[in-house]
Amino acid sequence: MRTIEDLRKLAELNLCKDCFQKYRALIEPTIEYWLFVPLADWKQVESEVTQMVMKTKGIFKGEKFFYNLTEGNDKKYADDVDGKAFRKTKKLPFKRKIDYLHANGILQDSSYQLLDIASKKRNQIHDASGFSEQNYTLFHVASIITNLIWSAMMVERKDDMFNMSTNLKSNAEKIAEQWLKKSKEKA
Repeated sequence: MRTIEDLRKLAELNLCKDCFQKYRALIEPTIEYWLFVPLADWKQVESEVTQMVMKTKGIFKGEKFFYNLTEGNDKKYADDVDGKAFRKTKKLPFKRKIDYLHANGILQDSSYQLLDIASKKRNQIHDASGFSEQNYTLFHVASIITNLIWSAMMVERKDDMFNMSTNLKSNAEKIAEQWLKKSKEKA
């Protein structure tokens, strides 16, 4: 990334050789983490929420799940996915997707609230203030929650795995409840 390269050049110009090596080993990785991981977490949240909506709506017809589908592949994968519904659902606003999942019992109250808060924070990306450490934590927690719920949906099909699915959903809700409680205490 251009920003990291610029910072590295500035550090090299302004720091002694020993300090520059410490910058490269200790500080630069932290900067890269803060720049990339939160948005990667958020991208995962958006992707998994979209997949959950598609699964719930029956857009996936078989055992396969799709993250991307070009129009040219509609006929090729017609037995596995409804291409038109796939693209339409993918374009829905995040808020509508989580509203749908909440209304259909996929997201429980705390998980829904946390994802709604995370969405509102994510929409502030262009604000001059940027993201706080709490926002980065929120995005990470949101990714954990969506991953647990998505995983629960994946194992729900197998009758002998029902307890695992229930436990995954329950754990997601507990994590959301804990985060919401802690964030209210800090406020």
